[in-house]
Amino acid sequence: MIGPATILVIDDVPENLAVVFDVLNQANFEVLVVESGAVALERMEVLRPDLILLDVRMPDLDGLEVCRRLHADPKTAAIPVIMMTALNDTTDTVAGFEAGAVDYLRKPVAPEEVLVRVNTHLQMRMLRKTLEQRNQALSREVRRRREAERQLEQSLEQAVLVVAGNGTVQFATRRAWDLLEQYFADWDGTGLPSDLGGWIGERAEPMIRFPRPKGSLVARLFTDPGNTSANCMVTLEEHLVMISPEPLQQLGLTPREAEVLYWLAQGKTSPEIAVILRTALNTVKKHAHNIYAKLGVDNRTAAAARAFEVIGPQGEQQSE
Repeated sequence: MIGPATILVIDDVPENLAVVFDVLNQANFEVLVVESGAVALERMEVLRPDLILLDVRMPDLDGLEVCRRLHADPKTAAIPVIMMTALNDTTDTVAGFEAGAVDYLRKPVAPEEVLVRVNTHLQMRMLRKTLEQRNQALSREVRRRREAERQLEQSLEQAVLVVAGNGTVQFATRRAWDLLEQYFADWDGTGLPSDLGGWIGERAEPMIRFPRPKGSLVARLFTDPGNTSANCMVTLEEHLVMISPEPLQQLGLTPREAEVLYWLAQGKTSPEIAVILRTALNTVKKHAHNIYAKLGVDNRTAAAARAFEVIGPQGEQQSE
C-alpha cells in the first residue's frame, strides 16, 4: 500500500460517501469528499488529488462527463479515475473507459477491493512519474552529450597532441597529423618528428617555430613545470606567407569564399574564421563546403594546396 496519498471521492449519495470515506481513512489515506461533479471540476486545482473515485450517476453532471473533462485537461489528465457504479451494464463500463477511467468498482463496494484497486493505481501512477522523470533526465543527458560532441567536433578542427613523458603520442587530432606531414618531410609517420620530439622532451621552452618556405609551424607546450614524466599537451598552428585572398578568386570562388579559403590555408579553424570574418559558424562551414565542391577536393589540406598553387610564397610578409 502506498500512503499517505490524497484520494478525492465524488458521489452525491451521503451513505456511499461515508462507506468509502471510512475504508480509505482507516487505511491512512487523506480523503476529500465532494457531492457534485461540477463543484469538483471547479475546485480541482485546489484539491490536487492523487486519485479520484467517481460515481457514474449524478444529477447535475454525470460521472462520464466529469471524467471526459478531467481527461481532456492537461492539468488533470494524468490523475487516475476509478468509476463507481451500481449498474452491471457492459455498455456503461465501456463508456467509462472511453471517457478516460482506469478502472471500475461495483456498488455496494467491498472494502478489500477498494483498497486493492486504489493501491494498484497509485503504484502505477508512481511508476509512471518515475519513468517520466528518468526520461526527462535521459533527455537532458542526451542534450548534454550532443553539446559535448559539438564542442569536441570544433576542438578536433584544431591541431592538438597529447604526449606522454616517454615521448609516446597518446592522442592527436587529424589536423595535427596533417601539419606534421606537411612540415616534416623526412618524418615516417610514426612517433614524433625528431626536432619536435626533442623539444618536447627537454620541456625547456614553451614555444618553438619551425620555418619553411611557405610559412612556419608554431608549436606551444602546456605541461606541469619541472615534471618531465607527466603527460603534456602540444598545440600546432600554421603561419603561412600570404598577402591577399583576392588572387584566390581565380579558382572560381566568390570574394567571401576566397577569404574563407585564405584563412583555411592559414590553418585557422572554422570557429576562428567565424570570429575573424565576423560571421556565423554555420556560414563559414557552408562556404567551406562550397569551396571543396568548386575545387574538387574533400578536405582543408587539399584546399590549402590548391590555394598555394595560385598564390605561393609572397615575399617576406607573414600573417600571424
